Amino acid sequence: MRKRRLWLIAFVIILSAFFSSIASAQVDSVSLNYENIFKNNLRRGFLNLSGKKIGDKGIQVLLKQEFIADLKKIDLRYNGISPEGGKLLAKGRPFKKLKTLILKHNFLSDEGAVALASSNSFTQLKDLQLGWNEIRDAGALAFAESKKFPNLKKLDLRGNYLAGKTKDILRESLAHLKSLRIFQSE
Repeated sequence: MRKRRLWLIAFVIILSAFFSSIASAQVDSVSLNYENIFKNNLRRGFLNLSGKKIGDKGIQVLLKQEFIADLKKIDLRYNGISPEGGKLLAKGRPFKKLKTLILKHNFLSDEGAVALASSNSFTQLKDLQLGWNEIRDAGALAFAESKKFPNLKKLDLRGNYLAGKTKDILRESLAHLKSLRIFQSE
């Protein structure tokens, strides 16, 4: 009885190891096909990648696509974009027609925010959404000092970690905006 039980345990262990190796091999062999993701989510100047989890690698591939020159709106919410991805966007070729850039719920932090605030790639941008990005005072203040967004009308920084003094500076420096969202209740 004891031998049978040990044999059964060994069999279950071997079987589970076998199936887990197959599953991990399948996951490793399936890399994201970014071009297909982009193609399937592109509609009339709007690229909706919300929740596609493309990460920084996806940003690299996106910036090489010809269609980005014609985009008017990009939604990159929930994509695991780090400060490196923010820097890639900031250094990318100019988005000449882009009016709306949604980057909410990523991980840009101050480093990515500062890079975006100093970028020459978004001169036509009217609406920039950076809520819930782990941005602190330095990142937010970079937008207060930036002259790189001459057409900006709306800036969303809700859900970030901003001191009261920083919010006051933003309100004063960006008073010309139609909408400045810095509190979660807005």
